[in-house]
Amino acid sequence: MEILSRIRDQIHRDFIQKTPASKELYARANSVLPGGVSGNLRFFPPYPLYMSSGSGCIVTDVDANDYIDCFSANGPMLLGHNHPEVVEAISSTQTLGSLPLNPEVMIECAELLTELVPCAEQVRFLNTGTEAVMTAIRIARGFKNKDKIIKFHGHYHGQQDQFLFGMDTTDAMFSDGVPRDAVSTTLIHRYNDIDAVRSTLESDDEVAAVILDPAMHAGGLWGSSKEFLEKIRALTSKHGVLLIFDEVITGFRLGTGGAQAYFDVTPDLVTMAKALGAGEKIAIVAGSREVMSVLDPNAPAGTPRVFQSGTVNDGAPALAACVAAMRVYTELEKQGEYEHLFDRTERLQKFIESAFTTRGLNCQANRVASMLQLYINPVTVDFESAGGVDYVPVELFYTGMINEGVLLSLPTSNHIYMSFAHEDKHIDLIESKVEKVLDKYGFDDLAIS
Repeated sequence: MEILSRIRDQIHRDFIQKTPASKELYARANSVLPGGVSGNLRFFPPYPLYMSSGSGCIVTDVDANDYIDCFSANGPMLLGHNHPEVVEAISSTQTLGSLPLNPEVMIECAELLTELVPCAEQVRFLNTGTEAVMTAIRIARGFKNKDKIIKFHGHYHGQQDQFLFGMDTTDAMFSDGVPRDAVSTTLIHRYNDIDAVRSTLESDDEVAAVILDPAMHAGGLWGSSKEFLEKIRALTSKHGVLLIFDEVITGFRLGTGGAQAYFDVTPDLVTMAKALGAGEKIAIVAGSREVMSVLDPNAPAGTPRVFQSGTVNDGAPALAACVAAMRVYTELEKQGEYEHLFDRTERLQKFIESAFTTRGLNCQANRVASMLQLYINPVTVDFESAGGVDYVPVELFYTGMINEGVLLSLPTSNHIYMSFAHEDKHIDLIESKVEKVLDKYGFDDLAIS
């Protein structure tokens, strides 16, 4: 603990010296914003950074410090900041106003989605991933006329009460303020335990849907296997249960068709957000025409009626950004740039692991496509053991990287999202800064402590 305290003190001292304007803004913000931020993950000790601008993979803080941004606003900035085609598309809508009723770009956006996403025959637009999941669950329950939903440990599905539990191996609530009754119709299983799901579906005919995140992102970025997804698809089909892919994270990060195209497993419903709009507030729930019919006011008599609406669900600037982003993603995919992005991320993954190993520390960098999460631990970590890992060394490593001009991740997040804006020269620089941080702050002393 003495060594860790020494590393922390030195890193925080350098951070404070580098960011005096952020320190001043924190003092101001803290009086009117809880923690000085508008989201819990945006805070980290000793105080959060406050940014002024971003371009490509470079962001600039209020002290005029530049950073290579690998946090990517927690994922949406797959094209980097202020991508010119996205900016142009947004600008082209300014004369329309923010909320014209049923703008044509809404139809164009939905048409593109149905071309790219395998399960998407019809689409509804929303603002956030949380809203998209909430709507998908309501659609599933309405369509099947059943209440229960199966989710998995370590899978995060937004901020609604019914899913804010089971982020680790326990059934613990993820937040205070969530009534236990809110999760009474949410059943939970270990991910990859196909036998447990089979047993539930064979014994309980009140299950409307199974929902999963193909990246298993919140629980440590453990990913999915094609074999398990194929089995869960077959099992849900056999029992007449809907399968929902929550692709708020994986949508457009694994390719233009998301995880369902990547694994060649088609769900009944999908939710997407984040990279979908390249930073603009946009989300979708999409699925087969039959399932989505519960939202259709013109559906035949006897069709279940599910309500979904919202004043700002289809803002023209966000829809235009989505169209532009999808066209860019499609072109990048044709050029093989997804594979290049995955390769760059794998290169960084291996370098970080090696840099720690040569200093006597074991660092495990979990990777799915262009995403990484780190564990600094003497032995290999899996989902079951990850909860017992001391996270402080990782948090300090990220803060040390900020001191060297690399926003690898927010220290409180441990989410690294590489983007198409990152080039080999940026990876070169990041690698040099990893070496510098480990040596400058004496992380190797942790190996002998």
